[in-house]
Amino acid sequence: MNVPQLFQTMPCRVSGYQAALDGLNISDTYLVAFNDICNNGTNILSPAAHSDYVGSYIYIPFLSKLFDLNIEITTILFYSLYGIICILISLVGLFKFYNSNISKIYGATFITSIGFLCIFISDTYCFYGLTTLALITWWTKIKELEKINYKKLIFLFLITGLIISFSNTVRGNSGNDVILSILVLLIFNTYKDKKFLRVWSIFLIVIPIVLINLQIKKIEIKAKNYLIKVKDIEKTYDLNFNRALWHNAYYSLGYLSINNKDVPVPSDTYSVEKARKVNPKVILYSSEYEKILKNEFIKFVKKNPFLFIQISASKAGVVLLYFLIFFNIGIYYLFKNKIKFETIIFFVPGIILNFLFGIAAEPNYVYLLGLFAYSGLFTTKLIEDYHSQ
Repeated sequence: MNVPQLFQTMPCRVSGYQAALDGLNISDTYLVAFNDICNNGTNILSPAAHSDYVGSYIYIPFLSKLFDLNIEITTILFYSLYGIICILISLVGLFKFYNSNISKIYGATFITSIGFLCIFISDTYCFYGLTTLALITWWTKIKELEKINYKKLIFLFLITGLIISFSNTVRGNSGNDVILSILVLLIFNTYKDKKFLRVWSIFLIVIPIVLINLQIKKIEIKAKNYLIKVKDIEKTYDLNFNRALWHNAYYSLGYLSINNKDVPVPSDTYSVEKARKVNPKVILYSSEYEKILKNEFIKFVKKNPFLFIQISASKAGVVLLYFLIFFNIGIYYLFKNKIKFETIIFFVPGIILNFLFGIAAEPNYVYLLGLFAYSGLFTTKLIEDYHSQ
């Protein structure tokens, strides 16, 4: 069975989930893959989530095995259910705490639209937008929640940490924009209200993050030990389950597709070939591999500073255009409002961080779903601020 066209999960990602499930059935160990044809070879054991974030390679095989569903259906259900849950959480926060009917109508329309866009993408990228949607309508009204019930406030902190940590295991940095916004807001409110003990509440968010990361690390270590014991492949694969970052950053230098032999071609293959040209024996996606591409990236920037500025400016222009499209009538309210400083304090850090994601890699819309969510919800809050004065 093929994944329906409506759902855009990368075919190699789905085959990777199948390989992780097959490896789990053989080894009784998560993150051990078998027959990972897209990444590691045919009919062999290998590390799952090769150069990817490991979360979905644990959760989807687990759910597939638990409910006895094939991997394609489980993949669709995994992303769809997370999307629906995040949309509902966001809408509850909107209708519970926002007072203006206009902001509710605009916000509900936006949340539903972006939420289902993410669901239809149904890949790890959708977590950028969904996690942001789930949390922002609550945290932009934190003052109101403080007045209601401190027990509910504590619950919000813990749930926030749980959602962010879960999200980051599936797609790294998909929850870090919200963490940054929350941290800046808490520090500002603490300084403003002189309630300095409040800053300790951030640890209520950190607790679930630490606990989930420790559990993920245990799973990674168990998989590594299994693969070394059963099949000594340390010289063939990197077994540290690290996401390749400089791999993407290096080939993204070819964003403008300039016809110049010194400019990288924007493809995974080019990064691999470049690293192997420097060291033919380098293990793909290992720390040494990443170090090589980091050095090549720096060399390119030093050799072509003006070209690098041109490439970065082009990316920034595309990201800015996306921001303006999704911010839309927020531009009007930004200048019409007597803006609440708390609104600016919350939204600007997350928007800047999402801007940087698009510039550091490439401004593909799937990488910018967090920016879309921030932009539309920023507009929603500006509408709320204006009509609730």
